[in-house]
Amino acid sequence: MNETASAGTGADEAAGAAHDRRVRTVAKVGLALLVPTAVVSIVLALMTQRATDCIVDGDHCSSIPGSVIFGSFLASAAFGVFAVGCPRERLPFPSARSWAVKLQGAAQVTMAMLLLASP
Repeated sequence: MNETASAGTGADEAAGAAHDRRVRTVAKVGLALLVPTAVVSIVLALMTQRATDCIVDGDHCSSIPGSVIFGSFLASAAFGVFAVGCPRERLPFPSARSWAVKLQGAAQVTMAMLLLASP
């Protein structure tokens, strides 16, 4: 009976470790795409008529502060670094890495949308 219980615990640990590796991989991909996402969003925003009016005439410029955009960039980076770098034993709760990756993605999408909305 003890052999079965210990085998189940080992299998649970192996499954948890595999899930942990997948989540870390997703976090690494998100970190790798952070700067390209910002650059593409800026380029796309500058290609609009509104951006042209803002640059040439000073009309229709965005009221979104740059600190909000930069804050979402930093939040995405911070959540990604936490998800990639924090050892499994030091996580505050078992699903902390998954939550960090979800928040990383949300912050990255928020940053891209704010950049697209503010030429």
